[in-house]
Amino acid sequence: MTARHFVVRDVPGQCHGSTVCVTEDTFVVAWFQGDHEGAADSRIWLSRGTDDRWSAPTVVSGDLAPCWNPVLHRRTGGDLVCWFKVGATISTWVTHQVVSTDGGRTWSTPRPLGDAEPGGRGPVRTPPLRLRSGRLLAGASTETWGERPRWDCFVERSDDDGETWQRSPDIRLDHAAFPGAGAIQPALWQTPTGEVRLLARSTAGRLVTATSVDDGRTWSPGSLSTVPNNNSGIAVTRLGDQVHLAHNPTTGDWASRAPLTVSVSTDEGETFRPWLTLEKSLGETADEGYRPADSGVRTTGSNEFSYPCLIPVGDRLAVTYTWQRRGIVLALLDPSEHIS
Repeated sequence: MTARHFVVRDVPGQCHGSTVCVTEDTFVVAWFQGDHEGAADSRIWLSRGTDDRWSAPTVVSGDLAPCWNPVLHRRTGGDLVCWFKVGATISTWVTHQVVSTDGGRTWSTPRPLGDAEPGGRGPVRTPPLRLRSGRLLAGASTETWGERPRWDCFVERSDDDGETWQRSPDIRLDHAAFPGAGAIQPALWQTPTGEVRLLARSTAGRLVTATSVDDGRTWSPGSLSTVPNNNSGIAVTRLGDQVHLAHNPTTGDWASRAPLTVSVSTDEGETFRPWLTLEKSLGETADEGYRPADSGVRTTGSNEFSYPCLIPVGDRLAVTYTWQRRGIVLALLDPSEHIS
């Protein structure tokens, strides 16, 4: 059975963009929260727990603000690292990081990642992928807004467990023909034959896909997959011989972020079939009211179930997601069950 728990619910303001990591005995979940996305009081919050028992949320980003899109990762030595974006606008944000040596109970003082280059450096949205070679790969992206917005995604690679990162070239898109701004926030997995594949959020109504055959150094041009996308974040992970995708199966640029489903592929992402509905749409009368801008998306949050983070935990899956911008949910899923 699917077990669903609220990490937080009915928070002051709005919360969004959760990330999840597991330690020996607990889940660690982080998100950004403030009056609204991009607000001056938006910070990275974090809670530890299992089932319906969660620690009181604490701020781990210090006085930095506005904060966006945390990403948690557990290093091989056991330390936890949390990367997050800081900036008044998406196009100029800078990635910062904090580190915990005690399973997420306490955290270091935030510091910029590397040379603090503005834009999209460092992991964005979903946890890094550890390849069989030991290398880490992390999806990343840049966004320019204005009269002619342009979005591009790329992949960061690290051979020192996330201490330093090297940037791949942008995933090539024909922007002259591509509908809308482009593609961002790629999510990755490795195939049994060693290839690395990605799916990325896009403005074209379908996910963009690309492949690397050299451990993430170079990538094929991006192409449109058959998987619908609403220009909202996704998450993907491998468990056994299956690839699982958490997403909103709706089509369009800034289309509805409901329902929220998990789909499964047995052919390395060539096709996906629906497996589990995490949240159903509240109906056509629910007004999510998206107003996208470089300063952040404004929305009522009504009917929004979005921005999943999906990880394997033993023989199960754990997924966190935004619940109407009022809360963060953790759900535990058993892939051995046939659920529709």
